[in-house]
Amino acid sequence: MSNNLSNIEKRRSVRIRRSKLLNITKDIEYKIATTTDEMEQAFELVTKQYTSVGLHENEKQLRLTKYHLLPDSKVFIAIKKMPDGKEKVVGTFSLIIDSSMGLPMDEIYQYDLDRLRISGLKLSEVIGLAVSADNLSAKNNIVMYLFKICLQYSRECDVTDLLCSVTQKHISFYEDLLLFQPIGELTPYSYANGLSIQGHRLNLHQANREFEKVYSGMEFDADLHRFFFTDTPDFNRPCGKGDAMTQDQLRYFLEQRTQLLSTLSGKDKYILRRSYSEQYKIFAY
Repeated sequence: MSNNLSNIEKRRSVRIRRSKLLNITKDIEYKIATTTDEMEQAFELVTKQYTSVGLHENEKQLRLTKYHLLPDSKVFIAIKKMPDGKEKVVGTFSLIIDSSMGLPMDEIYQYDLDRLRISGLKLSEVIGLAVSADNLSAKNNIVMYLFKICLQYSRECDVTDLLCSVTQKHISFYEDLLLFQPIGELTPYSYANGLSIQGHRLNLHQANREFEKVYSGMEFDADLHRFFFTDTPDFNRPCGKGDAMTQDQLRYFLEQRTQLLSTLSGKDKYILRRSYSEQYKIFAY
């Protein structure tokens, strides 16, 4: 298929997937999780959804990684106000910015990631994508808006490349709509409960050009270049980079909701102490 025909198919796919969904998410706010309740709801949503598809072993074990503990890690959420006035997290994923702890994908693609690091690129990895089963009709749209605020945040942090691990079922979504490029082959992955995943990469500078080539000049519901790479009146996240977890939040998730603290290596604790300038004594033992 020629590039022109390929682009036409991508445009048609986006129009079909998005044109019927825009109104569904107007009562949803997209933001960085800040409160303990927002984070807990996000982690519980990921745990439930990942367990249901075999990516997580035990729904009673909150899906929280050591990378979430880093102060630069952020949990993005789609949060909906319910009829009873309560707020419910209906979509989420987390962004892990590369550090001395590395990235989750280093487990299977360290050689490839190190080559990118050596070339001077600033990497980050998207993990824990989940949308509530009650909002599956708007799933792709919620994911689009989460990626929008993630891209805004990434540019503010001078991130050059987004990485993600993708199961075979979702490869076409990431490659055809979001224009990610594959890294390596499908490989069993411990963070996917042993299921096979394929690494994917989106270089933000190149993506800006590629999205313009594929999507610009179309009606808004399909113009993903304008949607992702220019500011629009709606669904822009609040300015700022967000705060790190407080010491109380870290203690809650480490000591009450998980046994993650006992699994941290001495190196992990050293990195976390340095990351928090030793102000949080929770990693001192």
